[in-house]
Amino acid sequence: MSHLRRATREDNPRLLELFGAVPMQGELVLATQRSPDFFRLYDMQRGDTELWVHEAEEGLDGMGAVLVREGWLGGRPCRVGYLGDLRTRFSARRSRGLARFYGPVLEETAKRLGVDVFLTSVMASNAAALQALVKRKKKREAQPHYALLRRFSAVSVHFTRRRKPRPGRIQVRRATPGDIPAMAAMLDADHRARPFGYRYDAGELEHRLERWPGLSVEGCYLAFDGGGKLVGCTSVWAPDAVKRYRVLAYRGSMRWVKWGYDAMATVLRAPRLPEPGNDFRYFYLCNTSIAGEDPTILRALVEQVYADHHGKGYHFFSLYLDEGDPLTPALEGFFQRRLDFHLYAVTPASSAREHFPAGRTGFEMALA
Repeated sequence: MSHLRRATREDNPRLLELFGAVPMQGELVLATQRSPDFFRLYDMQRGDTELWVHEAEEGLDGMGAVLVREGWLGGRPCRVGYLGDLRTRFSARRSRGLARFYGPVLEETAKRLGVDVFLTSVMASNAAALQALVKRKKKREAQPHYALLRRFSAVSVHFTRRRKPRPGRIQVRRATPGDIPAMAAMLDADHRARPFGYRYDAGELEHRLERWPGLSVEGCYLAFDGGGKLVGCTSVWAPDAVKRYRVLAYRGSMRWVKWGYDAMATVLRAPRLPEPGNDFRYFYLCNTSIAGEDPTILRALVEQVYADHHGKGYHFFSLYLDEGDPLTPALEGFFQRRLDFHLYAVTPASSAREHFPAGRTGFEMALA
């Protein structure tokens, strides 16, 4: 008899197997690796985490995580939820094993944890997920409501030829411990105005520097204008201690992309794309704030990050850009690829909500 239950750390081996066995499908087939500890990505975050698993006679065939943190919405403190790590085997999808519990569990969890809205991201090309989760069906009255907040891209800037930062009015340097209060204050002012922003006023940056493996003060970059005013910041974070993306296959046009890229990489002495069975080496830009959405500031930060990390064995680094993002010109001239996503606000069926404040959200792609 199948049933739904909360996962425990004793489930770690089976969770790792299930997560790696259900890849992201497309022309580039990727499996997410979370070994050795599936729970470590949750442990490094603040707030409440619940991981639910669906167990059938054959073992675990589905999972989904609920994370709840403190945040901002409409300039006021609120509880922000995130729905992630949804994985189901084909047998579970066919029997709708996990789907039967989704609506009721979300209703109960929202009330118990005091959260009204959850965020979730879905790959734009994942037609099956969009059909199963987003499209409302009359026979599923308890189905949570999905409101499209933003279309965004995970933009990968690939390391190709060596480049030097261009001189300009924006000066960039690495942070020192004495810079952390100013950086935290900038992020706080920014996130207070964002829908679903983080509570940087409550020590979010300091927490990340302490708890995120590999994140350091030296990995934070600050941008200053001609008058010495702090106008931008970002942090470099490589997530390989908690998650990695393994290539399972290149299909369709991606076979030609790999062939062309590898040829270019050989000439430029850059890393070739990984062969099937191997992992990408990459890092994220996070803790990013740009005064006035000025692409010149982000450009200066990106150029310095690129110059400092070229030749270190990384394939690329990733950053978040919304559809029609005013910061897009900052990446002109870099070799880049985009993976498109939809960001949804999810509310329980009993309190469905469609409209939310405009503006850049506080969604942190590096944690998704």
